[in-house]
Amino acid sequence: INHNGFIDKKEMRKIMNAIYDLFDEEKSGPNSPYIKVDEIFLKMDSNGDGKLSKEEFVSGCLQDDYL
Repeated sequence: INHNGFIDKKEMRKIMNAIYDLFDEEKSGPNSPYIKVDEIFLKMDSNGDGKLSKEEFVSGCLQDDYL
């Protein structure tokens, strides 16, 4: 979102909130966008730096059957 080549949790939350709004999804409870973002980063942030590179994001998407 800020064109630095990475997606951090704050940016991912903005993206997830927009997706939830688009599909009129409930934003509370176990499927909240905050929880989903944490799950995404646990799976995709392979070096643990708190941000996703293009490579980490693409690799994570390719490995996830849901995505």
